[in-house]
Amino acid sequence: MALSGAQRRRLDARLDALGHGGNATRLVAHLRTPAGAADLARLVDAVAVHTSELFRDEVQLSAFREHVLSPRVQRSRTPLRVWSAGCAAGEEVATLLLLMAQEGADPASRVLGTDISEQVLTRARELSFPADALRRVPEAARARYFEPKGRRHALVASLRAQAEFRRHNLMEAPYPEASGGGGFDIIFCRNVLIYFTPDAFQRTVRDLTGRLAPGGVLVLSAAEPLLQVPPELRLLPSEHAFFYVREDATPVEPARPKRDSGRFAAIATPKPEPAPPPVPDEAAMAQADWLFSCVLDGASTGVPDEQSERDLRRCLDLDPDHVAARYLLGLLLEQCGQPGAALEAYRRALRAVDSGRARPVPFFLNPPRLRVACARAVERLEADAAR
Repeated sequence: MALSGAQRRRLDARLDALGHGGNATRLVAHLRTPAGAADLARLVDAVAVHTSELFRDEVQLSAFREHVLSPRVQRSRTPLRVWSAGCAAGEEVATLLLLMAQEGADPASRVLGTDISEQVLTRARELSFPADALRRVPEAARARYFEPKGRRHALVASLRAQAEFRRHNLMEAPYPEASGGGGFDIIFCRNVLIYFTPDAFQRTVRDLTGRLAPGGVLVLSAAEPLLQVPPELRLLPSEHAFFYVREDATPVEPARPKRDSGRFAAIATPKPEPAPPPVPDEAAMAQADWLFSCVLDGASTGVPDEQSERDLRRCLDLDPDHVAARYLLGLLLEQCGQPGAALEAYRRALRAVDSGRARPVPFFLNPPRLRVACARAVERLEADAAR
C-alpha cells in the first residue's frame, strides 16, 4: 500500500505501543508467531480502508447491470460465481446479491467476499447495515430484500445463504478459487487499487485476471483505469462505464474508433493543434472526450505509451479542465518513470476539481471519487520526493 500521512501516523502510534525497542527484526519475528497474530491484525486495521455503502457509484452499477449482468443471466441460467475483493463490511456483497436476485440469476449463485481485516469480516458476515448505508437502495428493493434487526437492516436469509466470506490479502498467493473450479464469472475490485503502489496495482490486476473464467468480467472503479492491460483482457466500454473481459480461446479484436473519419479527422493528422479557446465549445469538448475514449481503448489493444501521451495532451489542448484526462496523464507519466511530471499533472487535476471547473465525462461521472484518487496520488508522490 502507498500509505497516506494519516495512515503512517496511526501505524507509527501502534508500532510504538508494541515496544520491542525499535528493533525491526525482533518485531517482525514477533508478528510472525502465533502470539503476535493479534498484534499484526491491529497493525493491519491501522492502515486498511473500509469505507463503503450499498449501491456505491450507481452510474457504474447501472451500466454493469445492463451490459454485463443482464446479458449473462439471459444467455446462461447456470449459477454465477462472483468475487468481491476488498469487500469491507459486506456492502458490495449485499449489492451484488440484490442485483443478481433482481435479474433472476440462479439461486445457486454465490458471492465470495474477501478482505484483509478479520475484524471487518466479522461485521460483514452478518450482512446487516445501518440505515445510512442503505440510503441509495431503492425503496421497493429495501422493503423486499431487507428486514429489521434492531437498529439495523439485515439482508433476507435466502440471499445471505448465497454469500461466503474469507480473509485474503491481495498481496498474498494463492488467490481464492471459484467453487467448482473454472474461474469466477465476475470479479469486483473497486476503490482498492487506488491505495496501492503502481507495481502492486499491476501485479494485482494480473492475479485477478488469472482467476477469471473465459469470458469473465473484471470490474474496477472509474478511478482505476488500466493503462497496461494484460493481454488476456479486452476493454468492454459502455456510455457511462468500462469493464474488462477475459478473452476465450478465440479472441475477437474489439471495435475501435477510427482515428481518420468524420469530424475528428483533423485530430489524427500530425499538424500542430490550433490554440484552444479560453472556454472550450461543445465541439472541442466532444473531440476531447473522443480522444480520451481512444486512450482507454488503446490500452487494451497495445497502443504505445507515446501515442497515448500525445492523445491525452491533445485532449487537454482542446479542454484544459478535462480532469479525467489530466489524471490519466499523471498515471501514464508515473508508470513511464517521470514522477515529477506526473505529480504536476495530478496537482493540476486536483486544482481543477477543487475549483469546480471539472465536468463529468464519459466513464468518469463521479468527480468526488476522482478527487480522492488525485489527492492520494499527490500525497504519495510528494512523500516519495521527500524521502
